[in-house]
Amino acid sequence: MARPILSGQLAKWALLLFQFEINFIPQRTIKGQALANFLAEHPVPAEWEYIEEFTNEEIFLVEILLPWKMYSEGATKRNGAGAGVLFVSLKDNLLSYSFVLTQTCSNNVAEYQTLLSLGIVVEMEIPQLEVYRDSALVIKQIMGEFEVKKIGLVPFWKHVGDLLAKIPQT
Repeated sequence: MARPILSGQLAKWALLLFQFEINFIPQRTIKGQALANFLAEHPVPAEWEYIEEFTNEEIFLVEILLPWKMYSEGATKRNGAGAGVLFVSLKDNLLSYSFVLTQTCSNNVAEYQTLLSLGIVVEMEIPQLEVYRDSALVIKQIMGEFEVKKIGLVPFWKHVGDLLAKIPQT
């Protein structure tokens, strides 16, 4: 029997309760309370007039677009290197890409190679994207927190920066 991989304090509690056959279900967010809090924080001024009949000219459409998600991983071994990218769309559809890197390279080069798949995001004109990575070094280099010291990584870093500049920021 396989055990689920859990992390964090809630996971520890859930595992402790599991031995007593008690299922822990986290409380869901109360969306109505969020609306009430918003209305309490943003009262309508007394001088505003209320209109009971709305014409099409006075109605506005607000559409909230959730971002796409991108998970990627690049790795090297003695016998080669590979990379994989998984895109999760707004409707939780999965688009996966995997590829073999033909040249021997470092793990950091493999990590940057996966980020070159941001070109797909640019071509598909995805308006918002969250990128999930496990390489803290690559993330901090892209965010400008760390400088790129290895000369071989600079072209990748520049190309990823160019691709990120083409994706709208919110």
